[in-house]
Amino acid sequence: MVTAPAKPRVDWIDAVKGLTIILVVVSHTTYGTAAALNSAPYYFELLCEWAVPFRMPLFFLVAGLFAQKALRAPLLSFIDSKILHFVYFYVLWSTIQIGIKMALPHSSGWTVTYLDLLMIPLEPFGLMWFLYALVVFFAFMRLVRDVRPAIVITLALALYFANLDTAWMMPNEFAHRFIFFTAGVYGAPHVFNAAQWAINNPKRATLTGLFLLVGVAELVFAGDTALRPVELLASFAGAAGMIMLVAILASRGWTKPLAYVGSHSLYVFLAFFLPMAVARTVMIKLGVTEGDVITLVTAVTAVGLPLVAYAVVKHTPLVFFFDRPDAMKLAPAAKLPTGALPAA
Repeated sequence: MVTAPAKPRVDWIDAVKGLTIILVVVSHTTYGTAAALNSAPYYFELLCEWAVPFRMPLFFLVAGLFAQKALRAPLLSFIDSKILHFVYFYVLWSTIQIGIKMALPHSSGWTVTYLDLLMIPLEPFGLMWFLYALVVFFAFMRLVRDVRPAIVITLALALYFANLDTAWMMPNEFAHRFIFFTAGVYGAPHVFNAAQWAINNPKRATLTGLFLLVGVAELVFAGDTALRPVELLASFAGAAGMIMLVAILASRGWTKPLAYVGSHSLYVFLAFFLPMAVARTVMIKLGVTEGDVITLVTAVTAVGLPLVAYAVVKHTPLVFFFDRPDAMKLAPAAKLPTGALPAA
């Protein structure tokens, strides 16, 4: 039986969330810079390609680590904290993003109309698919909470290997990502044990983590992750390697900035798209042509400004952009930790 996570474990979870949201921001910044310059940033493109197998799987795995408590909570509490919470931000920020794209000129070939607003309940807009996916994952897991884990895991694996490719985003993403959320839900004790083992055996764990991450790089740059079983292996290997290394660093107090970002990951996720686009546009207009420099400055700006924005508005009526108002809650006492994206 695994006891409740000790403080170093909490630290590493926040740090992992911080790392994953930064990787998400960096990936979108890199691809945006590549499109703007018609040339990919060399170093950041390598980083993004290496992280592709485990970036989002790690995000969903961490999101599932503490789900069991929520899945056994009273129904109204569950709906409030795991459904309405994400639905509120999904609808609000989908509307904001669509409105901005409709109102402001942009170089993207992506045409945005009022139809995108009408499609919000069915087809996620842009980055908002992640919040939509969390709602679907939590709702589905609530329905099957009394089903044997082996059956749910088998279903998740079958969906993954089905390699679903439809014209509708959510069935595709559900099939592709559900196995990682399921792994977090059912594998939480093993994940915590692995992190604690890494903390207790830092030398061996460092070598193990680096070996796994280097192995992922070998598979990615050899093109082997095009094979579904290899992609799944790389996803879990990369996630395990990152968790072990981050747990070691967190236990020594070296991940406080990452943990801060992770504990405020929701704010970054919701708002990074705007400072990212503005910073990139400004740098290019100023004549900066080095893609890696543009990507670095833009990514730092995109992570930092949402945190600043929240600090500015948190004691004002505008805080509703980042914190769900009590009027939008079924049970005010049932809520996520402030700023946390995956439920903890």
